[in-house]
Amino acid sequence: MEDFIEKLSSNLSTGTLSKLASSSSKQLSGLSWLWSYYLLPAIVAYPFLCSALRFRRLKGVQAKFKYGTAERPSYEGMTVQEAHDIIAAMSDYEFPALFEKGLQFALFRTYGIPTIAELLVKTTQLSTAKNVDKRYADTGVLLGDMYASDPASEKAFAATARLNYLHGHYIKQGKISNDDMLYTLTLFLNQPPEWINRYEWRQLTDMELCAMGVFHKYMGDSMRISFEPLPSYKTGWKDGLHFYSEMDAWAKEYEKKVMVPDQNNYDTAVQTRALLLGTLPQFMHPFMIKLVSVPLDDRLREAIMFDRAPASYTKWFGRFMAVRRFYLRYFALPRPWFMKNALHTKEPDQAGRRYVVRWDTKPVYVKPTLWNRWGPGALLQSALGIAVPGDEGTFPEGFAVSEAGPTAFKGKGLKEVDAEAQLLKKQLTAGCPFAVRRA
Repeated sequence: MEDFIEKLSSNLSTGTLSKLASSSSKQLSGLSWLWSYYLLPAIVAYPFLCSALRFRRLKGVQAKFKYGTAERPSYEGMTVQEAHDIIAAMSDYEFPALFEKGLQFALFRTYGIPTIAELLVKTTQLSTAKNVDKRYADTGVLLGDMYASDPASEKAFAATARLNYLHGHYIKQGKISNDDMLYTLTLFLNQPPEWINRYEWRQLTDMELCAMGVFHKYMGDSMRISFEPLPSYKTGWKDGLHFYSEMDAWAKEYEKKVMVPDQNNYDTAVQTRALLLGTLPQFMHPFMIKLVSVPLDDRLREAIMFDRAPASYTKWFGRFMAVRRFYLRYFALPRPWFMKNALHTKEPDQAGRRYVVRWDTKPVYVKPTLWNRWGPGALLQSALGIAVPGDEGTFPEGFAVSEAGPTAFKGKGLKEVDAEAQLLKKQLTAGCPFAVRRA
């Protein structure tokens, strides 16, 4: 009986194993067929698909405006509205991260000019820990509406008028020179392209650079900045590309003359560096302090009195950005329209307040929703000692453009700002800013 059971078990085991082997063979054969005919071709084709789709938005913009083509080889006549639309494609979809970093770095670079840093130290707006968070956020609020809003919209005029009111107070006292205003404007013109061309997955086209020139000429006109220091001030500029090149060259020469080391430079820059590191746990700060110095050129780094980054940090950062560039170019699909790079809520709430919806510093003006304040990420940040929306000093009630600026100006200048906005509306046009040339 035992021999019979043993024999039966042996036969069953052999049959089972045979069936399992046959089944596994069929499954492997099926997987091999699936891999050969579908998965492998898909994997090989995916980088080519990403590469092709990556250029669709650029080709669409070029087809829409036709500047720099056989049909319209010249860049003359580009309007402010066209320039705004071209820049929107760059900043909202093509290069949102580094366009924004370029604007942030533009502000940071002004700290290398002692006359600018001296005023910031005297007003304590960006040189003391208690003020830097809100002042930095206010700058983002105003620039956000100036860049993101339609150039002929009420939002754009209101933000520009408020900025003019805040600057006007110091201009009348002789504390802000036209050269420093022109230099700051130039940084907002050339720093996003420099960061994009240095680190992004493609270079900017002449059409995109022209758009930057057109838009910032309009911005300078709206801020009452004189372009007299530029070579073509009397004769006028051919187009935005011509204007861009002259602004860029002038600013670089200006830096050679006035960007020098000064204690005020350091006092201002170090507070902003601390702000940028505020969303990171303390144990990362020593590493990040060194990393912040990596993209700084020697002239700026010496002017703000920062230490040179170790060679290993520079090498690591370069490799990281190279990998990022390769990944975006061949493995990342382009950002879809519904993922627009919005910084603020578009419309005010019932109290007339708006909110910041994306932040990489202290969450000033961020609405403390259940998720923002009590979600897993927020709880982890709180545990690490990092501020979350609703904490003291974050102004969770939101912002109004009419109140943006130093606390000393809160509730002031409302009539002046409204009058300035109405004047800008009458004086400015969203047409070509180079259409009328000087005699």
